[in-house]
Amino acid sequence: MKNLIPILITLLATLLFSCSKEPNEEFSFTYNGEKYHNTSANFNVGIHTSGIKSIFIQMPDVFGGKIFFDINNCAYLVPEILNSYIGANCTLYITNDQDTPIDSSKIFSYQSGSLDLNIGECNTHTVEDIWGLISYEVTTCMVSGTFDLILVNKDNETIEITNGIINNFPTDD
Repeated sequence: MKNLIPILITLLATLLFSCSKEPNEEFSFTYNGEKYHNTSANFNVGIHTSGIKSIFIQMPDVFGGKIFFDINNCAYLVPEILNSYIGANCTLYITNDQDTPIDSSKIFSYQSGSLDLNIGECNTHTVEDIWGLISYEVTTCMVSGTFDLILVNKDNETIEITNGIINNFPTDD
């Protein structure tokens, strides 16, 4: 019986620690034959108030800018120096604060792809502004899914992202 107590304690500790692990966030894809896994990219998964799910990848060192892609097959890559936003019907609006000409060959748009995102566990928490004067509720959900994307520019050059995986990634609110 004395020999069973250490074994039972070890089993109990193993069960407790294995059940309490946080889910691992994963963001990965393949581009130009190179696999990017949990990169230091600015990567966000969003659910807009209209219910549209989207991803945002900001890797100027790899793509030369930022990529926006939503479930309605709306996608763009815009150079980092340009401010942009997506309007109704996937219309791209660009503002150029640099007073330099915009090289339109650096802007890529959706050619083909798929984005499949599944919304998992959601939690609502209270957030305060930086001065602590205003507080509001934010809901963050865990998202998993897959994506593939081909973008094309006016010169028919393409950017092809394959084998995209998102696993246990929190939404950006």
